[in-house]
Amino acid sequence: MVKIKNAALAYKTLNGLICVYKPSCVSVRQVQHTILTNLCRDLNELPDRPLEKRVEIVGATNAPMEVKLLPNYADDPLVCGPRYIEKDFRCSWATHLGLFSSGILLLGINDGTKLTYQLNVARLTRAFKVHGQLGKATDTYFWNGRTMERSTFGHVTRDKIDRIVAHMQAAHQKSMYEVSGLHIDSQTTYDLASQGLIRPANSKLPVVYGIKCVHFDPPNFTLEVQSVNEYEKYLWTLIHDLGVQLKTSAHCTGVQCIRHGKFDLQLALLRKHWKLEHIVDNMDDCRQLLEENENLLRPKTAKLTV
Repeated sequence: MVKIKNAALAYKTLNGLICVYKPSCVSVRQVQHTILTNLCRDLNELPDRPLEKRVEIVGATNAPMEVKLLPNYADDPLVCGPRYIEKDFRCSWATHLGLFSSGILLLGINDGTKLTYQLNVARLTRAFKVHGQLGKATDTYFWNGRTMERSTFGHVTRDKIDRIVAHMQAAHQKSMYEVSGLHIDSQTTYDLASQGLIRPANSKLPVVYGIKCVHFDPPNFTLEVQSVNEYEKYLWTLIHDLGVQLKTSAHCTGVQCIRHGKFDLQLALLRKHWKLEHIVDNMDDCRQLLEENENLLRPKTAKLTV
């Protein structure tokens, strides 16, 4: 880890992308506020430029006068306030994460806001672990909702979940072509798919590319979902729909983003590491990852015109 000794140089290096791990029940704006607050605190604790001097001319006007350099108290942090405040930073996120979701969140600081915009336009696929529980349905499809139904789940097996999940994946892939008005067996559809990963032109249309069950321990289970343009409530709905097709009921107990493009959990900074030195190191790692994978900002893709 690089030791930072000068606040001005440290501030100049804070231009890039960082990858952090957002905890559950913490909003994206709260994460943004916490990181900027920590950066300001750490920068203000570092040695900064020397205080400015003020020129004072003393002595009688009818005799040689003396010029003195005295401390300028107007430049003292105790008078004018901290050197660095939150308004000195620009910060934005690439793709939003819901309040109850946890996992990878990409933030751009200062000039890094341009990268977050490009990543948002590129619509990289994200992988989620969506945790569910059988036997109960709620009005919000999440665990904190009001219980609407209870049912038995003894007949549910891993094979049944795998079979229905495969049908759900096939249905989502088929719907991608249907909304574009293309027949799935046509030559036009084949040419479109051969151009690259198919992404919808509408940024508000969720598309699921893959669903599989990675854990099953009744009544709890976990689905791994790879998608684009998804949102928190949409992932909750997948769990509810799975319960209906299994002839029982189910609700979501947690959502975790485990991958965003090439950014994975190993790169994400935990809350205890939201400090200046760790953020600077993480920014270098993200910069290196983007240089090694130039297609992240301009992926090869085929867009559905919807």
